[in-house]
Amino acid sequence: MADQGDQDRSHAATPYKLQKALERGQAAKSTVVIAAVVFTTAMVFLDSQGWAIWQQVFAQSRKLIAGAGTLGGDGAGLPLLLSQMLSHSLWMAAPFFATLVIAGILANVLQTGAILSAEPIKPDWNRLNPIDGMKRILSLQGLFVLGRSLLKLGLLGTVAYFSLKALEPQFYRLSSLPPAALVRSLLQDFATLGLRLAGVLVLIALVDLMFMKRQFATKMRMSRRELKDENKNRDGDPRVRARIRELRRELLKRSSSLQNTRSADVLITNPTHVAVALRYTHGEMASPQLVAKGRGMMAVAMRAIAARHRIPVVPSPSLARALYRELAVNQHVRPNLYAPVARIIVWVFSRRGAAAARGVRQTAKAS
Repeated sequence: MADQGDQDRSHAATPYKLQKALERGQAAKSTVVIAAVVFTTAMVFLDSQGWAIWQQVFAQSRKLIAGAGTLGGDGAGLPLLLSQMLSHSLWMAAPFFATLVIAGILANVLQTGAILSAEPIKPDWNRLNPIDGMKRILSLQGLFVLGRSLLKLGLLGTVAYFSLKALEPQFYRLSSLPPAALVRSLLQDFATLGLRLAGVLVLIALVDLMFMKRQFATKMRMSRRELKDENKNRDGDPRVRARIRELRRELLKRSSSLQNTRSADVLITNPTHVAVALRYTHGEMASPQLVAKGRGMMAVAMRAIAARHRIPVVPSPSLARALYRELAVNQHVRPNLYAPVARIIVWVFSRRGAAAARGVRQTAKAS
């Protein structure tokens, strides 16, 4: 059953898996789209700028011929003439090749987005294995790719044949044209043929792109086991997450206890290992309320806060342990502990009343 669940890839890939595949350079991409965009760009450039470029070529050729006639017998000026010719040729070809490079980059980016991954260019020695290569070629996938390529070639060949047949009447009058008109006519005919092929190639590229997207989606499908493993890897083991939540609650509880200690009326201690903070408002509470409790370092911190805020600290080990064990934070003291807690509360309030009375007498004497 487990093996069957692993083989049953009926679930679509999650965004997390697609993002990880994209980071490895894997995405639904059609090379036919890139070829179609580059070829169409080249044909459009040729149709719009081809004659202007050839005019520059003719002008440069005339300059070259004229310059060659002025060279001396020793050929001293030949390197300079050749360098000028080469630089001018590169300058004329630069816009064309730059346009093709930009078109190729855009065709790639528009399909997959910007991918910055070194994974596809890492050396894979398995690709150099001739046995694996023959297996890929003779596999059903390889035969399918071969058949698809032959079908594309057949469509393009058919379009080229009928396009050339439609241009056949023009070929008979080419011999009567002057050289400039001949070149211009040939450029126009070649551009027309190229644009027709580009149109068919664009249609093939759209179909191929849809096929590649579907094939990639099928390849990236996930089984139920893979979905569970992905959730575990992303979010962590459930037991670890539960422990993290428990620690967070514990930290929140400790932070709350430290803050609530400031509002306590008395701190009952073990005296060092346990601390319990009680608060009592006469006439509003039936019994004192436990507002904070802690042990270990938490108890030390609570005693420090009590000392800073002048809260009475009463050592009573048995009572501190009983309150810590039986009561949760914000619970009120139970009847079985009324007596010992009441004695401490009465002592605290009487001490507070005596301190207030001394303060009043000192104020009266001063006045």
